[in-house]
Amino acid sequence: MRILGPDGNPISTGTSVSPEVQQIVDRAKEIASKGDAATALQQMVYAFQSDVKSDLVIDTSCDLLRQMMEMAGAEQSDELQLFEQLKTNREDPLLNYQIGNRFFQLQQPFLSRPFLTRANELLGGERNELSQHVDVDYSQVLMDLGAYQEAIDAFHKLNDDYGGLPIWLVLEMAECYALLRQTDEADAVYEVAPPESTADVPGMDEVREEVGDLLARVRDFDGVEEMGLREWHYVQTRGMLLETNPDEKVPGERFLIFQPSEEDCAYLVGLTAAILDKKEFAPNRILWLGPNSEPLARLFAQWWEIDEKSIRPYQLSDNTDDDTDLGLLVMSHSYDVFTIADEETFVDLAQARAGLITFALDVRWSDRQPMTPDIAGFLSQACNLPWENRMQLSEDEQTVTRIEETRDAPTIASEIAAQFIPEDEFDQYAEETLEQYTACTDLILDHRDGTLIRRPLVTHSPIQSPRIGF
Repeated sequence: MRILGPDGNPISTGTSVSPEVQQIVDRAKEIASKGDAATALQQMVYAFQSDVKSDLVIDTSCDLLRQMMEMAGAEQSDELQLFEQLKTNREDPLLNYQIGNRFFQLQQPFLSRPFLTRANELLGGERNELSQHVDVDYSQVLMDLGAYQEAIDAFHKLNDDYGGLPIWLVLEMAECYALLRQTDEADAVYEVAPPESTADVPGMDEVREEVGDLLARVRDFDGVEEMGLREWHYVQTRGMLLETNPDEKVPGERFLIFQPSEEDCAYLVGLTAAILDKKEFAPNRILWLGPNSEPLARLFAQWWEIDEKSIRPYQLSDNTDDDTDLGLLVMSHSYDVFTIADEETFVDLAQARAGLITFALDVRWSDRQPMTPDIAGFLSQACNLPWENRMQLSEDEQTVTRIEETRDAPTIASEIAAQFIPEDEFDQYAEETLEQYTACTDLILDHRDGTLIRRPLVTHSPIQSPRIGF
């Protein structure tokens, strides 16, 4: 029950929140007081998962969303409208579903799940159009979280409750079985969606074909007892992953916050170049994409001694079918793709053609990326490269100093290139890396003919990793 106090604000007469939730809210408010409402709202993810019904949690979320809106100079936001409506009607399953659906569409499954769960609780087992929407979103959220068996169970329940599944959920169920390496079950479900079943759904032919290809990539490892991050990265993206996190205290082989050294960068660039040399893919032009990617491009150019006029930013005409004029497009970070201003250029870049290979030193794995590079250096949640402005912690961990990069791109490239190890050592490491991919029949590097799309990088994976902020 809620009544209004003398100041006109609601007073809750319900149960108080747990000390853990109170601590989360207090921390979020402290962060917001320093002007960072976005980070504060991210902290509230924990609170949503612990107590999505709480007045304190919903009210604080409204305050943070309002602060974000005001800082952006906006008059309203969709999220704030939904939360303000929920604030006055906490028991409405539709409002809880709408918020859960909003976060699902924004590809934030951690935020979506508690609201969809709450909507289902409020529906109380009733089966209607709203409950079907809730269940459909919830099953896909489970998949996005990497809870594949739970997602499969939810798909089966949907099928039982509502008398069938739409074609895209059938294909997602097949993919879940494949990612659990239950290939017989994956094949059986996949056969439920024959080619003619996708004819009336735009784009579904391509989805069906890609799921079939993913099943085949899983079968590349039949007889292999355990698959690691590199193998699953290939299965889900067709791409190569060069480096994983050796820290056994951080499960999942990915990096969280990572600041590679110049020596690390020299090693990954030299290894990539040696791999391309061995596959006879040495480029004659180096292109870059992203505001901080020029030093990386010039570092690669040092390896092949590329002429200055063939080192420049990427443009629309650079993705060609000409395998005699091969370009290497490099990005410091996978999210540099977002710097492409127009849809035409991105759609073109997503095509894997003979005249272009893509590389990203850092791939952000905790946010969905629109395109996976053909070769990735490593996966991190947050990364700061040696030529980017960065923060340095003192040896006693008491002070933090901001370091501004003052070198120009050619100087950075020259200084890092001086840290290349001997080429014969790179050749050896390249051989060893390529041996790890000998079972892979479907690498994107082997499909540079315009018939395949560079796949988006999804956040879910059979290899689970911890995340900061979730």
